[in-house]
Amino acid sequence: MTTSLYERGLETVHDQVVGLVAQRWAKAFVCKVTIKGSIEHHSWASPEQSCDIVGWYVSSGGDTMEWMAEVETEASLSDPQIADKWMRTMKRGIPFYLLVPRGLKDSVQKLTQDASLVISCIYEYTVINGVCHIL
Repeated sequence: MTTSLYERGLETVHDQVVGLVAQRWAKAFVCKVTIKGSIEHHSWASPEQSCDIVGWYVSSGGDTMEWMAEVETEASLSDPQIADKWMRTMKRGIPFYLLVPRGLKDSVQKLTQDASLVISCIYEYTVINGVCHIL
């Protein structure tokens, strides 16, 4: 597993991607974002939140999930049950996004098609000179 050293401690590439996507998409979607395992849990999101990142908003009828995103690594994609995990995680009608290491998009797309999973979009990420980029 690739790691980088930051002031706040050791952080994996997975955690870097989760943090970057959460920050960017919170602004782009103009919504609240909860990261799985974060200290700032929203009561409805934990422990039910099985995705790495969930975008949601508050409405008069209650909090509503807007989208979900899962960040995968080469190691997690080697799990033969990964498509089953995505199927269990996906909620009907909620956009579901995958982020995978650069170069693996085509194989993940084939895997989702073979499993009859409808994914909103598959993004690739890479780390160049210690900086994470979403492609």
